[in-house]
Amino acid sequence: MKKTRCFLFFLLGLMILTVSVPSIFPAEEKNNWPKRVLITNDNGIEDIKIIELAKAFSKIAETTVVAPMEDRSGSSHFLTVSKKGKIQVSHRKINQNIDVYAVDGYPADCVVLALAGIMRDNPPDLVVSGINGGANLGKDWMFSGTIGAARIAAFAGFPAIAVSGLDSGIPGAVETASGWVVKLAQSRLVRELNPLEYITVSIPRIPPADIRGVRYAFRAEIQEIPLLEQITAPSKDNHFETWAITGSEKLSDTLPPDCDISLYQKGYIIVVPMIADEVAREKLHILKSKPQLLPDWDARNF
Repeated sequence: MKKTRCFLFFLLGLMILTVSVPSIFPAEEKNNWPKRVLITNDNGIEDIKIIELAKAFSKIAETTVVAPMEDRSGSSHFLTVSKKGKIQVSHRKINQNIDVYAVDGYPADCVVLALAGIMRDNPPDLVVSGINGGANLGKDWMFSGTIGAARIAAFAGFPAIAVSGLDSGIPGAVETASGWVVKLAQSRLVRELNPLEYITVSIPRIPPADIRGVRYAFRAEIQEIPLLEQITAPSKDNHFETWAITGSEKLSDTLPPDCDISLYQKGYIIVVPMIADEVAREKLHILKSKPQLLPDWDARNF
């Protein structure tokens, strides 16, 4: 049995998208979910990790890959389609079960293109972003293109997973991780994600046999900040000055033992639950009862 869920997909003022999405957890389909999967990444369409992940998912679901033509790491949820109004795409196939679209854009562009265009009539049950090569721990979630793609999907109302931190040079690492991500996708944790929720996963860059297990964790606080120094001054012909990162300043030398970085360093796969809507709802509920905290508005006094 299916139910219709309508949502407003706000794309930086470009569009409002309304689609019908199958229920993510219908009773009669518990063992047959997801049926359709969208896979993207930020390392680019040619990365072996996304290809192996797509092949693993194609064994259980209709799989579509929409990924950047080149490496777009560190791009967060940056969009080009909202500025250009169009985007170039190259369509290819891995095999009969996997459609592949290489996009001249960023991970967030790929998700928008898939949900608003390519898969609009047959939307995915799940969006999987990854597998990225570098782990996204601590503050890295703010800048990661892998996580940015999952965040855009979650904001649009789709369950999403962002997977990072895999060394494709380790024998068996890609295949083992891909199989595990498929099992994760079929778990209750993912099937029962609420609207706007998504999860991030960081896999240690060590041999699969050395991974100690899986742990939930909170994100470590910022441990250091970059230092920038002026390296060139304005000249007569050039009004610009140049600043460059010349080092970093440590804010702390210690990490809580149960934070994501600490557990990752011990060899655990890290799972962090996230929410795309960053509204502090508990705080908002409290503040609504305290309107006196806000200054009055009177244009005549400004």
